[in-house]
Amino acid sequence: MEEELAGAFELYAELFAEKLKLALRQNYPYAPGFDNARAPIGQANKVSGGIPEGYNTNLVDSVEATYNVGAQQVEVFMNDYWQYVNDGRRPGTYAPIRPLMKWAMTRLGLQEGEAKSAAFGISRNLFKFGIKPTYFFDIAIEQLPKQIDEELYEQLGLSIDNFLNQLIQNAIPANPNINIQVV
Repeated sequence: MEEELAGAFELYAELFAEKLKLALRQNYPYAPGFDNARAPIGQANKVSGGIPEGYNTNLVDSVEATYNVGAQQVEVFMNDYWQYVNDGRRPGTYAPIRPLMKWAMTRLGLQEGEAKSAAFGISRNLFKFGIKPTYFFDIAIEQLPKQIDEELYEQLGLSIDNFLNQLIQNAIPANPNINIQVV
């Protein structure tokens, strides 16, 4: 019974991880600022389509969800900056330079000096405009019940039936004169 229930929750965890990845790949406006305060300029207004399937992003690739049997809960793991992507970042605070430098060197292929300059520019832009929230986590939670199909409900139903049958059979002492049938 416990194995069947754990299997159902493991499936739930996998479905949730997939929904998070799909929500992250949606088409979000390019750098409009927290309150849409920044008008798109230059190439920014030509970006569309969201993150294509197979495109390497640290956040999408970091998403994992598992069912912890001991704690009886679904645990979600992803890079620690997920909250800034989900909730956005209000203007008025500078972003840390080192992670931005690392991103610019890795993603853009810049050398250290160029990456440092780019990181300061990005941090200043975040200070002025912030980052608009994506609410990808909330979107994934809203879409998850639609994804859970009858197979999962059937698996949970069978598990509960098996559990109740075992409970009844174990709770009542064996008596050859009593015949119990659970329907």
